Amino acid sequence: MPELPTGTLTFVFSDVEGSTRLLRQLRDQYGPVLAEHQRLMREAFAAHGGHEVDSQGDSFFASFRRPRDGVLAAVAAQRSLLEHPWPPGAELRVRVGLHTGPAEVADGRYVGLAVHRAARLCAVGHGGQILISQTTVALLEDDADDLSGIDLRDLGEHRLKDFDRPVRIYQLLAPGLESDSSPLRTAGREPEPASVPAIRASDADRERTMAALREHTALGRLTLEEFSERVEKATTATTLDELDQIGLDLPPSVQPERPRRRPKRFTGVFFSDTERTGRWRLPRFSFALVFVGNADLDLRQAELGDSEVSFTAFMLFGNIDLYVPEGVEVDFGGVAVIGHRREHGRDVPPQPGAPLLRARIFSLFGTADLWRVPTSWTGKTFGEIMRATKRGEHRELPP
Repeated sequence: MPELPTGTLTFVFSDVEGSTRLLRQLRDQYGPVLAEHQRLMREAFAAHGGHEVDSQGDSFFASFRRPRDGVLAAVAAQRSLLEHPWPPGAELRVRVGLHTGPAEVADGRYVGLAVHRAARLCAVGHGGQILISQTTVALLEDDADDLSGIDLRDLGEHRLKDFDRPVRIYQLLAPGLESDSSPLRTAGREPEPASVPAIRASDADRERTMAALREHTALGRLTLEEFSERVEKATTATTLDELDQIGLDLPPSVQPERPRRRPKRFTGVFFSDTERTGRWRLPRFSFALVFVGNADLDLRQAELGDSEVSFTAFMLFGNIDLYVPEGVEVDFGGVAVIGHRREHGRDVPPQPGAPLLRARIFSLFGTADLWRVPTSWTGKTFGEIMRATKRGEHRELPP
């Protein structure tokens, strides 16, 4: 048996609505009808890169690497079923449920809440419907061009069996599919979501969130400043809903991707002043050479090339200033001959899982300053921060 895919996957469940009634009605013809249904489902799944996990009787369980592929496979399967010339009286109606989450494999099979949530979504639907969780919908935003003609109907929040918190469910609509709007087979729509007791977060939940934020920062999805702000929220979060909100705009898995910006590996300053701010990419190894000049490098919104990056600067009759947000771990060292290497701001303990910046400054007749910028200064421009830090104002501001 081929090894099961791992990572964050989209799980798809399907089954035939009213299969017992159909069996009694068709009798000997039920076997061929079921076999044809299985063929059409397998063809749709295989055409979009699906992995068939299990099939029992009239039900299917498949996994997909990308939510888009799971959606396209579900649409293709429903269209094939509707267009197929079934025997008279063999009105075969299939319901489908999709959910995206982490794949945990034990004893050669998937386990975990993500699998159960996808199965429960399928169970509450009606024949001809495709139901999708809010998590999957959020991940489809970047694939809008590939899903042309496909719409979503918000069915509101519903309780699923064995789940305490209500979930928001969407129905997928597309040309050639049924648009049944019958009430779902749930315990009812949640009229007052705020009245549902919030599930408290554990230390392990917070640690997993912060570890994910670190990986997203290393891939350039978050800047150092954004990382610091979100980790601060994660450390004070008391419920799972609060943790979910922190990474709502981030994909649940971290896959390697090409950086969107060219890395700035070398900074050269000769008889001049240089200022680098905004979103720029700091690779794993970078260098600076300052000769009779000044360099101001704002790392608050820098995209790190890894979870640990090294920055080395050589100075002769020059000055260099590095600006980092509080809570980011900085290893600041080097050698200064007839010069200064200074650190300013609150030296607070690094946030759990914070990226590590190793800064090494080697100077002759030069000055290097590391400025730890308070998180309360998020709204300040770089010019305002430089003017304030050069006056020492940040030492007096509250965190």
